[in-house]
Amino acid sequence: MSEKTKDHSNSTRIFIGLVIGGFIGYLFNIWGENSLRDGLLKYLIDPMGKAFLRSLFMVVVPLVFASLVVGVAQLGNVKNVGRLGGRLISFYLATTLMAVLIGQFFISTVRPGEGVSAEYRDKALTSMQSQIAGLKEKSTAVNDSLWPGLVEKVIPKNIINDMAEANMLAIIFVSILFGIALISIDNKKSAVVVTFFDAVSDSCIKVVGWIMSLAPYCVAALIISAVANFGLEVMKNVALYIFVVMAGYITHFFLSYSLVMKFLVRIPVKEFYKRIVPVVATAFSTSSSSATMPTTIQNLETRFGVPERISTFAVPLGATVNMDGTALFEVIAALFIAQVFGVDISLTGQVTLVALVLLTSIGVAGVPGGSIPILMSAMASLGIPAEGIALILGVDRLLDMGRTVVNVTGDAAGALYLAKVENVDLNQNLKELT
Repeated sequence: MSEKTKDHSNSTRIFIGLVIGGFIGYLFNIWGENSLRDGLLKYLIDPMGKAFLRSLFMVVVPLVFASLVVGVAQLGNVKNVGRLGGRLISFYLATTLMAVLIGQFFISTVRPGEGVSAEYRDKALTSMQSQIAGLKEKSTAVNDSLWPGLVEKVIPKNIINDMAEANMLAIIFVSILFGIALISIDNKKSAVVVTFFDAVSDSCIKVVGWIMSLAPYCVAALIISAVANFGLEVMKNVALYIFVVMAGYITHFFLSYSLVMKFLVRIPVKEFYKRIVPVVATAFSTSSSSATMPTTIQNLETRFGVPERISTFAVPLGATVNMDGTALFEVIAALFIAQVFGVDISLTGQVTLVALVLLTSIGVAGVPGGSIPILMSAMASLGIPAEGIALILGVDRLLDMGRTVVNVTGDAAGALYLAKVENVDLNQNLKELT
């Protein structure tokens, strides 16, 4: 069996694993808590999913550092780095703004917060008190992390320490700086270093290939665990909120990226969605842009023919600063909680919220605890009760899956856009890689 056939076969198996895992997880949820069910989850299913996740995280830091060093060094000169980086950031800002506006449209049109009962609101606030306290503490660091705290996040005092903590902003800064330095020194000396890091990058991609061969089973395990633990009663109380968030994700995923493929990248929209299935499945099951990063890079190179110098530059940068799904979610969640508590957000307030979400989704990607502390900080700035986060914590695992899918799809779209800008014949590549 050829490599291309194996690749397509594994994509189908991942999708099947996703569906079967969801079905089994639903049966587990209906089954309820008992020793056999809990034992299967604790000793078999959860460890399998965790092993898969940890394996992907294992290669993220060396892959990002090595691939970005090589990607920047292969761009040839500092002018190219600035030109491509500027175009990529502009693209990411534009798609994130589109996501935010889509989120605003859905939450303002459907207004799901007006249907939540005071009884459920009070119950959620009481049951989530301890969790809210911890999140509040994290959220207080968000504003300081923007400025001047962002300086400390981006420029490390000890890069080894930041690598150990997976501080992606610092890793990206140092790797880009190192790549630019390699461009600026004698070619004979730099060629040795570039070759070394190129080998490291290729080795990481090879390891990812081995890990992904187990993806159909491990993805099923992750989905079983997630669906089995969803609280059905909570889902009923905020079903409309879930619908609004999912509608926003789906609209941005299919509408925005279809427009990007048709008018900017100029490749068949159907081919884009068909070939990105492994990335979507990995993102949905892991809920992590970082864990999905190796799969995204591999997918772009092997199924779209994106040159390594572009994929290794665009994807690590996107995984840190491009958060379309997160931005869309934050706008909907903040306005949903405002509706529940009867807080009227003026047009000026909504514009402020858009600005805050755009800024925080890009500038504070490394804040511990993900998007929830960032969201709480934005809410506090607009007078929305931060305690209201309790209303959505119960279903955040499900929504986190969706926003990660949107995030990583945006990363892939950005890389394809950059390839098109650099005159890569993507349509010819698609024919050759069919």
